[in-house]
Amino acid sequence: MFEDWYLEDLLDKNVKTMWPLTDKYLLQLIKKVFDRIGISEDLKNFISIQQIMEKYNYVEKADRMLHWDLERLKFDDYVESKEENGTVFYKYTSKELPTDYEEIYNWCCKEDPRSAYAFRLLALIADNYEEILEGKTSGVNVIYSPEHIHIIHEYYQSGLFYTVNNVLGGKVLNYEVDKRENPRILELGGGLGSGTKQFLEQRKAAGKDLKSFHYHFTDVANSMLRKTKKPLEEITGDLSNFEFSKYDFNKTISEQGLEEEQADIIWAVNAIHVAYDLKFTLQQLYRLLKPKGSLLIVETVRPIYCPWVQHEFIINSLDDYANIKLDKDWRPAHGFMRWTNWVKAVEAGGFDIVDTIPNMAEVEAKYNNCYTTVIRGQKK
Repeated sequence: MFEDWYLEDLLDKNVKTMWPLTDKYLLQLIKKVFDRIGISEDLKNFISIQQIMEKYNYVEKADRMLHWDLERLKFDDYVESKEENGTVFYKYTSKELPTDYEEIYNWCCKEDPRSAYAFRLLALIADNYEEILEGKTSGVNVIYSPEHIHIIHEYYQSGLFYTVNNVLGGKVLNYEVDKRENPRILELGGGLGSGTKQFLEQRKAAGKDLKSFHYHFTDVANSMLRKTKKPLEEITGDLSNFEFSKYDFNKTISEQGLEEEQADIIWAVNAIHVAYDLKFTLQQLYRLLKPKGSLLIVETVRPIYCPWVQHEFIINSLDDYANIKLDKDWRPAHGFMRWTNWVKAVEAGGFDIVDTIPNMAEVEAKYNNCYTTVIRGQKK
């Protein structure tokens, strides 16, 4: 039902062309960072991440940042590795990286200005990379500083690659809402409301009722709840069928004053992956759902073509990114998950029927760089 639309309209020509170009841009950014710091000189010979960290006195978080960088370069054969006594050593190969990152940026921005936000966010982290590795600052401080916060806002609200998550999520949410009479919707980790706005704007553009549902918007931060109300009211005219409150993925629903079986639809856009114990969080959401209810998890997922998702260069710099409970069967490492692992996780959370929208097995057979999906868990 959604497969053709996903491959032709959602992941359109610009997304399919510019996503891999952004990968090439990022590889060159990493090389520039290594050149500036001196790591490129070290990589002329085999060296381990631990040796790099000791030489430059980097903080613990630098281990996962450098590992991601080196493995991403290795994926495209710019770096090779060898293992000795359980330690991995890295070295540049003879393959030379192009230096056309400015041309890539200029061409993409000309073809589709929405692509600029991803480039700017990647460049922002790269410009501050050494200070983050040294622990002098953090990714959060860099991204959310007063002089830079507009970049992350633009990325989430209008960025070419990120908005596909909101568009897909909004379309599937509308599909679920239209099957029900006055459903209760619970959104988790709503942030600045970009997903909510997309849902409402799609509904408004189709001439559908904006009051035929009850909408409960949540986020873990009170500041997000305050900031979101005004832009939503500009779309709806009033918020009489909305409520706003905090929700913490890592607490029970009873701790948060919520009763069982109160929501017909629960949805979240790129949020649930931050839960410390994913199985626990999903079990709580199952309790919140009414019988016949649906959980819609809109997530960036690792594509077949390149499992190293470019956005990880940014979020690896965040202090709590790796603070999760792992599971050997469906969450073997921190970071983005394959859609197949998400299906296993939702099943482990107790959901009776689990599928993806679109059918990911079908779309991946036709295009190998599918990086967003909806994992749907249903309660009988």
